[in-house]
Amino acid sequence: MNKFSLDDSSVVVVIGSGAGGGTVSETLARNGIGVVCLEAGRRLDLTEIVTDEAEMFGKITWLDERQGSGIAPPPFPVWNCKTVGGATMHWTATGIRLQEHEFNAQSRYGAVKGTTLVDWPLSLAELEPYYSAAEDRLGVTLSGSLSAVQSLTVIGSLPVMPILIVMSVSLVRRLNARRV
Repeated sequence: MNKFSLDDSSVVVVIGSGAGGGTVSETLARNGIGVVCLEAGRRLDLTEIVTDEAEMFGKITWLDERQGSGIAPPPFPVWNCKTVGGATMHWTATGIRLQEHEFNAQSRYGAVKGTTLVDWPLSLAELEPYYSAAEDRLGVTLSGSLSAVQSLTVIGSLPVMPILIVMSVSLVRRLNARRV
Protein backbone atom coordinates (compact mmCIF):
# COMPACT_ATOMS: atom_id res chain seq x y z
CA MET A 1 0.00 0.00 0.00
CA ASN A 2 1.34 3.42 -0.95
CA LYS A 3 1.65 6.20 1.61
CA PHE A 4 1.26 9.84 0.66
CA SER A 5 2.17 13.06 2.39
CA LEU A 6 -0.83 15.05 3.60
CA ASP A 7 0.35 18.04 1.56
CA ASP A 8 0.74 16.08 -1.70
CA SER A 9 -1.68 17.89 -4.04
CA SER A 10 -1.15 15.36 -6.83
CA VAL A 11 -3.08 12.66 -4.95
CA VAL A 12 -6.77 12.17 -5.78
CA VAL A 13 -9.07 11.27 -2.88
CA VAL A 14 -12.11 9.18 -3.86
CA ILE A 15 -14.99 8.69 -1.45
CA GLY A 16 -16.52 5.21 -1.68
CA SER A 17 -15.34 2.04 -3.40
CA GLY A 18 -18.56 1.07 -5.17
CA ALA A 19 -19.30 1.08 -8.88
CA GLY A 20 -18.26 4.70 -9.38
CA GLY A 21 -15.53 5.19 -6.79
CA GLY A 22 -13.93 1.79 -7.24
CA THR A 23 -13.81 2.13 -11.01
CA VAL A 24 -12.45 5.68 -10.92
CA SER A 25 -9.83 4.72 -8.31
CA GLU A 26 -8.64 1.73 -10.31
CA THR A 27 -8.49 3.68 -13.59
CA LEU A 28 -6.52 6.56 -12.06
CA ALA A 29 -4.09 4.23 -10.29
CA ARG A 30 -3.45 2.21 -13.48
CA ASN A 31 -2.58 5.49 -15.15
CA GLY A 32 0.04 6.34 -12.55
CA ILE A 33 -2.00 8.78 -10.48
CA GLY A 34 -1.78 8.52 -6.70
CA VAL A 35 -5.19 7.58 -5.25
CA VAL A 36 -6.59 7.28 -1.76
CA CYS A 37 -9.99 5.54 -1.84
CA LEU A 38 -11.92 6.01 1.40
CA GLU A 39 -14.53 3.40 2.31
CA ALA A 40 -16.74 3.41 5.40
CA GLY A 41 -16.93 -0.37 5.51
CA ARG A 42 -14.39 -3.12 5.71
CA ARG A 43 -13.08 -5.49 3.06
CA LEU A 44 -14.67 -8.92 3.32
CA ASP A 45 -12.50 -11.97 2.94
CA LEU A 46 -13.67 -14.22 0.10
CA THR A 47 -14.47 -16.92 2.68
CA GLU A 48 -17.03 -14.54 4.26
CA ILE A 49 -19.03 -14.13 1.04
CA VAL A 50 -21.88 -16.59 0.69
CA THR A 51 -24.90 -16.97 -1.60
CA ASP A 52 -27.34 -16.47 1.27
CA GLU A 53 -29.01 -13.05 1.14
CA ALA A 54 -30.13 -13.12 4.78
CA GLU A 55 -26.62 -13.93 6.02
CA MET A 56 -25.01 -11.31 3.77
CA PHE A 57 -27.50 -8.64 4.91
CA GLY A 58 -25.81 -8.40 8.29
CA LYS A 59 -22.33 -8.42 6.78
CA ILE A 60 -22.70 -5.71 4.14
CA THR A 61 -25.78 -3.55 4.78
CA TRP A 62 -25.29 0.05 5.88
CA LEU A 63 -27.47 0.15 9.01
CA ASP A 64 -26.04 3.32 10.57
CA GLU A 65 -28.56 6.13 10.98
CA ARG A 66 -28.31 8.49 8.02
CA GLN A 67 -30.20 11.28 6.35
CA GLY A 68 -31.92 10.47 3.09
CA SER A 69 -35.05 10.79 1.08
CA GLY A 70 -37.48 8.47 -0.58
CA ILE A 71 -39.61 5.69 0.80
CA ALA A 72 -37.92 3.05 2.92
CA PRO A 73 -40.29 1.52 5.47
CA PRO A 74 -38.62 1.34 8.89
CA PRO A 75 -36.64 -0.56 9.93
CA PHE A 76 -35.67 -1.69 6.42
CA PRO A 77 -32.92 0.53 5.02
CA VAL A 78 -32.41 1.69 1.51
CA TRP A 79 -30.04 -1.09 0.52
CA ASN A 80 -26.66 0.57 0.50
CA CYS A 81 -23.69 -1.55 1.31
CA LYS A 82 -21.04 -0.57 3.85
CA THR A 83 -18.18 -2.66 2.54
CA VAL A 84 -15.39 -2.52 0.00
CA GLY A 85 -17.19 -2.70 -3.34
CA GLY A 86 -20.22 -0.78 -2.09
CA ALA A 87 -23.54 -1.74 -3.63
CA THR A 88 -21.80 -3.86 -6.27
CA MET A 89 -21.73 -6.46 -3.49
CA HIS A 90 -25.54 -6.65 -3.76
CA TRP A 91 -26.91 -5.84 -7.17
CA THR A 92 -28.48 -7.45 -10.20
CA ALA A 93 -25.68 -6.45 -12.58
CA THR A 94 -28.18 -4.17 -14.28
CA GLY A 95 -27.07 -0.80 -15.58
CA ILE A 96 -29.86 1.16 -17.18
CA ARG A 97 -28.62 3.64 -19.76
CA LEU A 98 -30.32 6.98 -20.19
CA GLN A 99 -32.40 7.08 -23.35
CA GLU A 100 -31.91 9.70 -26.07
CA HIS A 101 -34.97 11.73 -25.05
CA GLU A 102 -33.64 12.06 -21.49
CA PHE A 103 -30.66 14.07 -22.69
CA ASN A 104 -32.85 16.93 -23.91
CA ALA A 105 -35.64 16.97 -21.32
CA GLN A 106 -35.91 20.77 -21.06
CA SER A 107 -36.16 21.20 -24.83
CA ARG A 108 -38.67 18.37 -25.04
CA TYR A 109 -40.89 19.20 -22.05
CA GLY A 110 -40.19 22.89 -21.42
CA ALA A 111 -39.60 24.56 -18.09
CA VAL A 112 -40.97 22.66 -15.08
CA LYS A 113 -41.84 24.87 -12.11
CA GLY A 114 -39.78 24.15 -9.01
CA THR A 115 -37.01 22.30 -10.86
CA THR A 116 -33.65 23.06 -12.37
CA LEU A 117 -34.31 20.95 -15.45
CA VAL A 118 -31.69 21.44 -18.17
CA ASP A 119 -30.59 19.68 -21.33
CA TRP A 120 -27.42 17.63 -21.10
CA PRO A 121 -24.37 19.09 -22.86
CA LEU A 122 -23.64 15.59 -24.28
CA SER A 123 -25.60 13.17 -26.43
CA LEU A 124 -26.18 9.48 -25.94
CA ALA A 125 -23.90 8.80 -28.93
CA GLU A 126 -21.08 10.77 -27.27
CA LEU A 127 -21.46 8.82 -24.03
CA GLU A 128 -21.82 5.38 -25.65
CA PRO A 129 -18.12 4.44 -25.54
CA TYR A 130 -18.02 5.37 -21.84
CA TYR A 131 -21.20 3.38 -21.13
CA SER A 132 -19.64 0.37 -22.89
CA ALA A 133 -16.35 0.68 -21.01
CA ALA A 134 -18.12 0.97 -17.65
CA GLU A 135 -20.43 -1.96 -18.45
CA ASP A 136 -17.50 -4.16 -19.43
CA ARG A 137 -15.50 -3.22 -16.35
CA LEU A 138 -18.39 -3.70 -13.92
CA GLY A 139 -19.84 -6.84 -15.49
CA VAL A 140 -23.19 -5.27 -16.38
CA THR A 141 -25.57 -7.78 -17.89
CA LEU A 142 -27.09 -7.07 -21.30
CA SER A 143 -27.70 -3.37 -20.67
CA GLY A 144 -27.14 -2.06 -24.16
CA SER A 145 -28.17 -4.98 -26.33
CA LEU A 146 -31.79 -5.59 -27.29
CA SER A 147 -30.74 -8.55 -29.45
CA ALA A 148 -29.13 -10.17 -26.40
CA VAL A 149 -32.31 -9.63 -24.39
CA GLN A 150 -34.39 -11.12 -27.20
CA SER A 151 -32.18 -14.23 -27.15
CA LEU A 152 -32.95 -15.04 -23.52
CA THR A 153 -34.29 -18.46 -22.72
CA VAL A 154 -37.86 -18.49 -21.39
CA ILE A 155 -38.80 -20.85 -18.56
CA GLY A 156 -42.50 -20.65 -17.83
CA SER A 157 -43.37 -16.99 -18.33
CA LEU A 158 -40.05 -15.60 -17.06
CA PRO A 159 -37.01 -14.93 -19.24
CA VAL A 160 -33.77 -16.22 -17.76
CA MET A 161 -30.20 -15.80 -18.85
CA PRO A 162 -28.73 -18.90 -20.43
CA ILE A 163 -25.59 -18.86 -18.28
CA LEU A 164 -25.10 -16.53 -15.29
CA ILE A 165 -26.92 -13.38 -14.19
CA VAL A 166 -23.62 -11.56 -13.60
CA MET A 167 -22.12 -12.35 -16.98
CA SER A 168 -20.29 -9.35 -18.37
CA VAL A 169 -21.32 -7.66 -21.58
CA SER A 170 -17.91 -8.39 -23.07
CA LEU A 171 -18.37 -12.11 -22.47
CA VAL A 172 -21.88 -12.00 -23.94
CA ARG A 173 -20.46 -10.30 -27.03
CA ARG A 174 -17.74 -12.95 -27.39
CA LEU A 175 -20.28 -15.77 -26.97
CA ASN A 176 -22.69 -14.19 -29.47
CA ALA A 177 -19.85 -13.82 -31.98
CA ARG A 178 -19.30 -17.58 -31.83
CA ARG A 179 -22.98 -18.47 -32.43
CA VAL A 180 -23.70 -20.34 -35.65
